[in-house]
Amino acid sequence: MTLVVAPLSMTPAQRERLGIPAGGEALVELALTHPSRRHQAGAGADNERLEFLGDAILGAVVAARLYADDAAAEEGDLSERRAAVVSRAALAEVALRIGIDEVLMLGEGEASRGGARRPAALAAAFEALIGAIYLSHGFAAAITFIEGHMGAELAAPRAALGKGIKTLLQEWTQARNGSLPRYDVVATTGPEHDRTYECVVRVDGSEVARGSGPSRRAAEAAAAEAAIDLLGITAGGEK
Repeated sequence: MTLVVAPLSMTPAQRERLGIPAGGEALVELALTHPSRRHQAGAGADNERLEFLGDAILGAVVAARLYADDAAAEEGDLSERRAAVVSRAALAEVALRIGIDEVLMLGEGEASRGGARRPAALAAAFEALIGAIYLSHGFAAAITFIEGHMGAELAAPRAALGKGIKTLLQEWTQARNGSLPRYDVVATTGPEHDRTYECVVRVDGSEVARGSGPSRRAAEAAAAEAAIDLLGITAGGEK
């Protein structure tokens, strides 16, 4: 399987902003290759496998950091914090902050629809870069990359959990017709110490999407995240 599916054009300033160590060029290129680019080019690889790897590494690093930083937090609190830190909204914000949207390689159709600013594409590329750095430089380098770019998210207060993705959906609905999304818990399962909440989000009275999580707040954020994907909303609020 050919790893390099298209030439990646990245200036030294962009690479420095991304914080990518020198070396491992083919894997970096693969990490920034959206599936739409692979489909258009007819090549055999995109960033989905690296995203899978990076997601696992990110989860472990964030869990270890939260565990070490808050000795008083219970398991439920830690799970909720981790879910918020590694949420699509949080990762998309980090990706925009370091300029992944400027170097992400997409197919022409996806690019014309603003795909470089879609939260799903941005989050996937960020996680894929973590996977690429791990394979090229090892676990310590991956930790440095994550903590270097996500310090604000790791230190965010619990009250901010789930806020980013819900705000993105709210801004879109308000710009569209002045309405606000409505969230309702439709089911809870599991024992009290390990409960899962299922939430539905409605726009203009109609159900758009559902999500689940270890708390109502996390479930609402998951529902908002699913709605953003279905509605095609980008990180800038455009569609």
